[in-house]
Amino acid sequence: MAKAIYSELFEQVKHIIARKNILPLQQQANQIDRIIRKKNTIDIAILGEFNVGKSSFINSFTGREVLPVGVIPVTSVITAIGKGDTEKATVTFSDGHRKETTINRLNDYINESENPGNSKRVESVEVKLPDFDLPGGLQLIDTPGLGSFLKHNTETTREWFANIGVAIIAISAERPLGENEVKLLNEIAEKTPEIVVLLTKTDLLPEKEVTRVETYIRRNLQSTFGKEFAIFRYSTKKGTAELTGKIIRQVIDPLHIAFDDKRVDILNHKIVMLTRQCIAYLDIARIAALHSEEEQKKLQDEIFSRRNNRSFFAREIALILSDQLNGIRDKLLKILLPEQNQISTQLQTLFETEYKTWNGNLYRRTRKFEQWMHAELNRAMIRLAANHEREYQRIVEKAGDHFIFFATSFRNGLNEKIKNVLGTEMPDKQPDMSIEKIKKPDILVGWTFDNHLDLLWFLFPMSLLGKMFGLYFKNSIPREVEINIYRLASTLTANVSITIRKMKDQTWQYITNELETIEALLTGTTDESKIYEKLIAGLQKQLKDDETKNVKKE
Repeated sequence: MAKAIYSELFEQVKHIIARKNILPLQQQANQIDRIIRKKNTIDIAILGEFNVGKSSFINSFTGREVLPVGVIPVTSVITAIGKGDTEKATVTFSDGHRKETTINRLNDYINESENPGNSKRVESVEVKLPDFDLPGGLQLIDTPGLGSFLKHNTETTREWFANIGVAIIAISAERPLGENEVKLLNEIAEKTPEIVVLLTKTDLLPEKEVTRVETYIRRNLQSTFGKEFAIFRYSTKKGTAELTGKIIRQVIDPLHIAFDDKRVDILNHKIVMLTRQCIAYLDIARIAALHSEEEQKKLQDEIFSRRNNRSFFAREIALILSDQLNGIRDKLLKILLPEQNQISTQLQTLFETEYKTWNGNLYRRTRKFEQWMHAELNRAMIRLAANHEREYQRIVEKAGDHFIFFATSFRNGLNEKIKNVLGTEMPDKQPDMSIEKIKKPDILVGWTFDNHLDLLWFLFPMSLLGKMFGLYFKNSIPREVEINIYRLASTLTANVSITIRKMKDQTWQYITNELETIEALLTGTTDESKIYEKLIAGLQKQLKDDETKNVKKE
């Protein structure tokens, strides 16, 4: 008999979150709601640092070189691979439009060398293979490196991240279990109960050393998370088919055989996590309501002390914003200006060839130069912006790291106050914040030639002076390149600043949601404490009943 989704429990939790206005849990509840209504699919996500063998692993499953290997994929692209009636690839761009392409042209969108800095603004790619021996309803997801994945901030990625069914965490045997992997495991554990570890590049070490690394990972995960994680070895050079077959038998096949039950398990895990977080917030309200109004006022004063109130946080966030906005244009110019001489030389060489084909008087040649210069500068600035996208994105990421650190510190401080004053804690929940990608810069190339000698064109015989004016045009190119690099830096400065300000607003919204929720929960009456007690008991009973029902059905 099939398992059932904890529908009644989820409806109760949603109702409580809405009625008590528990703002930090509303988005999470909405995500679960959407997943329940979504078509029956389970996403098998392959996550890990750059160059740990994720793409090689997926290629071994498909039996062909679908994904590029040996290059760093475009940082913002998520690639989903599943079985389909016909072979095709669908590219989704950040503006929402889609384009179908062939598997052979996939590199144009997900390979860094073909799409530098993701200048084509690809958000995700969906690949369908008719000969892919993966059961229907399942799809493999190739993800960017951990840092960029965790920081990526689009609605599509947020939706997908919430929908993870099974997570395969790839860890290289060369550098086992770093801080990023532990951070990712913490975050994924909230999304799905199905997590396994893929130990890659095992062919690079002797068997004895691989066993030692495997033991090290197992012990550390057991110590950190209090549970065992299945660990599978993988190599592209030694015993690949045997190692891949083991993963298929122990991870993929069970998903296919018990697809409906596994999907329910994953959904129920998300509902249980949400329920426990809801209970933690309600417990704060229950304990606070046991105190008199006067005592509650003292509790609020203790919890929202000078260093734990809105005005303090507003000032601190404003200082972070000011610090991160300071000197952005200088940083960008430091990135862009070193390219000036190379761009100028390339354009001058190209101009020399082009100018030989130009005819007409000085007026016509001047207009031709302006048109040519505008077009070539436009192309050069687009390339320049695309080639350095990763560098100016790092400016944004650095600012985002400061805001995320501040939000985490805020939550830890608030939780510590609540624990000291009320003897209970906030739910164990990481700040749901992301680092945005900056808007693609608009390339604005201005007029390139402001000399008015061409108005006296009839005075200059071009048969005699054509080379002289050609040299004059050529010598004006470096100045125009410099002007437009400064113009590009100004545009990027504005875009980076806007993005950083948005992250500041996101941080403030996060802090405000937590503060408003806790403040509201600290103002109940004694009678309300009994209501909260009943709500908590009801949720706990429903949780236990649902778990018991599913155990019996198994």
